[in-house]
Amino acid sequence: MALETDDLQAKLSDYIAKHIVKRKEIELTDFSQPSGGWSDETFMFTICWEENNQKKTKDFVVRKVKKDGLMAKNKNLFPQYKMLAMLSENTSLPVPKVYSYEKDESVLNGEFFVMEKLEGKSYVPWSKEGRKFFAEAAKSKNITGEFVRYLVDLHTFDYKSIGFEPSANEPDFITYLDEKIKDLEDRYLAYKFYDDPVITDAMEWLKHNKPNPVPLSIIHNDYRTGNLLYKDDHISGILDWEAAEIGDPRMDLAYVCAKPNRMDSPLVCYLLERDRFLSSYREQSNIDFTDEDIYYYEVYHQFRFLLISLSAAHAFVREMSTDLRMSRQGYRLTLMKNMLAELLGY
Repeated sequence: MALETDDLQAKLSDYIAKHIVKRKEIELTDFSQPSGGWSDETFMFTICWEENNQKKTKDFVVRKVKKDGLMAKNKNLFPQYKMLAMLSENTSLPVPKVYSYEKDESVLNGEFFVMEKLEGKSYVPWSKEGRKFFAEAAKSKNITGEFVRYLVDLHTFDYKSIGFEPSANEPDFITYLDEKIKDLEDRYLAYKFYDDPVITDAMEWLKHNKPNPVPLSIIHNDYRTGNLLYKDDHISGILDWEAAEIGDPRMDLAYVCAKPNRMDSPLVCYLLERDRFLSSYREQSNIDFTDEDIYYYEVYHQFRFLLISLSAAHAFVREMSTDLRMSRQGYRLTLMKNMLAELLGY
């Protein structure tokens, strides 16, 4: 059951006072909840308190599990919290500092973690405002350069040198892709309404056309212009780390290039020419890949996009979700399937 806004703010205030600023007298202001996410809920607010006769303020963001979100079964926020903690403490990447992880679901009716609020503004790339912004951002050497460099920095960061262990069972680069394909297939079987020949064909194609394995690195798994913050002609924040993992860096490259992240734009993620993005990344990272590698993972990601629409349709029809966005996202299933068929040469 969702908490009422006043009750939610009171619980957040109590939690921050006790666990983070450690002051009895604080005030929570400027509370807002951005449009509800597909898989997590986000709350933003400012905390004010007095310290040594001076007024202090700090902006916070809370990320909370949305139990009825898309593909939310067995969702666990702790890996995301752990990843952000490691990156914010050991790299120069613009990621938020995290303060506290809470697994006690009785506090806010679900696990959550608290992090700092980064400065900057995000844009929906396909909106009128977003298209206008990225038309100018594409001309910016700072933004286009940082877009590539931050991905390079993430992929080349030696997380093992600081003893970071992302999970109890770190994936093996030989079997990594087999496990990812199995996860796609399991999700399809869980959400499908009938046996679809195009989807079945795509799954078999993924199984039989796997690229050679490469050493794994930290990957974001949702790296795109809509998940970044911008300020003063720079990228000021990288957001939405819920899918981050130790994985194949080619996965991120193909995701940037994926058509659903640019639609009718000739620029990947509405920002860069495809060849310029890939060549700049290769030059800076010394990570090699082929056009066939990127194509394979574009098919993989298109399958993922299709599953998002399929899971939304399943939630609306079979699980009786009252979130009308599920209906709208489910409506995109045909579009996503057509794009998958087009990639496969239908």
